[in-house]
Amino acid sequence: MSYSVLEDNELFNRVRLSDAKAFDEIYLRYWRKLYALAFYHLKDSEAAEDIVQEVFTSLWAARERSDIKYLYTYLATATKYAVFHHFAQPHNSTTSLEELLSLPVEQPSAESRLLQDEINREINRLPEKCRLVFHYSREEGLGNKNISEKLNISTKAVEKHITRALRQLRVQLKHMVWFL
Repeated sequence: MSYSVLEDNELFNRVRLSDAKAFDEIYLRYWRKLYALAFYHLKDSEAAEDIVQEVFTSLWAARERSDIKYLYTYLATATKYAVFHHFAQPHNSTTSLEELLSLPVEQPSAESRLLQDEINREINRLPEKCRLVFHYSREEGLGNKNISEKLNISTKAVEKHITRALRQLRVQLKHMVWFL
């Protein structure tokens, strides 16, 4: 039987039964797309390869208990979460988290809605002034000077609030990559 003619859901049903050839077909079908997605955000070939490997390793490890309806959407979302996790590591820059918060998702999925809900919950847990500064900065697109004038605080205070918010989000959301 040629696995290349099978639909994604048929392939994944076989993977759930530990069919390694079906898994190989999924890997061959999607690794390039996932690598391109990871590389686009990371600009690092080795890190992108590692992330794709982690995503497929996780897929295989959780195969028996996973109920995936849209395989590519699931894999793409898992890749984005792995990129998020990569940026959340202490050795990576804080400004990359800003880019990650606005990552596009091809199709709204349960996983992407869950991530957005978790991000919103964490933003709501920020101290009031910090949350307000973050809101003006990220959602309304105001510059630090405009925010400082609007809230009657120094520009340095605005920068500190934004840094604090991003740091807290990075720490609190680092677990999200593992819920998959």
